[in-house]
Amino acid sequence: MIVILLALSALPVSAKDKSGVLKASDLLGMKVQGLDRASLGTIKDLVIDPEQGGVDYAVLDFGGFAGIGDKYFAVPWEAFELDQGGQYLLLDVSKKDLKNAPGFDKNNWPDLSQQEVVIYQFYDVPVRKHESRVRLNR
Repeated sequence: MIVILLALSALPVSAKDKSGVLKASDLLGMKVQGLDRASLGTIKDLVIDPEQGGVDYAVLDFGGFAGIGDKYFAVPWEAFELDQGGQYLLLDVSKKDLKNAPGFDKNNWPDLSQQEVVIYQFYDVPVRKHESRVRLNR
């Protein structure tokens, strides 16, 4: 089980379990709304940085009908807010804006590290500094 430990202080208590963490299973399938409350899709996957130990992106499934024509968007984790009730994520974009966002075909995932700057700029989120860490084998 993956447990999300990133940016939890900003989340309301109802979204976290008793230990103060949010589980990946709570996020997968969660609905995403624009700040105008229009539905933008659902969280399909999470992209984890194994070196840094956190979530880099939540993958948003948007568009299409009955799974046909769906497009995925890698959205920086920092771009989301959780609503007060903990029922859905908020993203500061409109449907129209999202149609112009950098996205990809659900069956052809790109190397997201090659698009990092473009993705972060689109969502107006500062690009994370990836500091190298020494990993210890135990």
